[in-house]
Amino acid sequence: MQNPIISYLETHLGKDTWKELGQHLRYLAEDFWFDGPWNPLLQKRPATFDGPVATATVAAAASPTKTKTDTQAATKPKNTTSWHAQPGEISEKMWGEGEVAPLDLFLYDKLIIPLALNSNMSVLDMSAGLGGRMRRTTEELGVYFTGLEPDPEIAKRGMELSVRAGKGKKAPIEHYDPSHLKVSRTYDCVIARETFYRVPDQVACLQAIGKCTKPRAQIVFTDYILNPEDREKPAIKTWLSSEKGANPFSLIEMAEAWAKVGFNIRISEDLTDIYKAEIANGMKRLLVFLSQGAKPDEETKVALAKRIDTWNRRTAAMEQGMKFFRFYGTK
Repeated sequence: MQNPIISYLETHLGKDTWKELGQHLRYLAEDFWFDGPWNPLLQKRPATFDGPVATATVAAAASPTKTKTDTQAATKPKNTTSWHAQPGEISEKMWGEGEVAPLDLFLYDKLIIPLALNSNMSVLDMSAGLGGRMRRTTEELGVYFTGLEPDPEIAKRGMELSVRAGKGKKAPIEHYDPSHLKVSRTYDCVIARETFYRVPDQVACLQAIGKCTKPRAQIVFTDYILNPEDREKPAIKTWLSSEKGANPFSLIEMAEAWAKVGFNIRISEDLTDIYKAEIANGMKRLLVFLSQGAKPDEETKVALAKRIDTWNRRTAAMEQGMKFFRFYGTK
């Protein structure tokens, strides 16, 4: 049975484009194998992956003395520039400069406009990423943000970008643990992208949000949704076991959990189809970038394999029932 992401990408990219991406990833895997210290000729164990790169890596492992053929040398893209990906940079190649999640530019209006922000309002962004969304909003509306990001390396680079853009005070970014949310002030609005589904103690996180928001505060966020009847499907079980802490609410559970901390979820919008289409578009953008000549170093090859595998599993889970929703609520 064909992998769901391959079927989906073939449909949305076309078989030739998907085949080209697979070819390029195969070259990366071969380089990764032949050039790395895990080559059995150097008496090291090979790296293993479960994603799209796995097939190529395992194939190489089966023939450890294989040499690259003249045909491979003639058809392989000529990479001339070594590329060491900065934190979040692989995602940027897929989703756009300053973006670490699909649809950030598309969702910008859907996340920001309903809040009717003005310069007197304060916003807590619990998934600041590299800060592109915050910097755009401060530039347009003069709003002050507090940016929090669970990935420490992305938070560090995002803060550097904010400082470089002159937004260090209006769009600061710092690392935090969503399970232990601690802020020193109250906010008019809270924004989050795909955050709550993987917080180990979701109840405690929502309670903390309730405490740090003003009366009549607004929340707007996106998240994965998983209804009980879909939890035992193979691709979903695989995804749940592979992504640390993943335990999405069902739609009913989501509304009930927010109601317990004083929020009324007014809008629940299913954006799964457009989200899956953007994943396919992101794969295509990554292909374009890889074909332009950058040669990933060993660390970046590992990160590429993991990133692609993550989207592989998420897409497969969505093919079997997991959903992507936008929510808006008021306190």
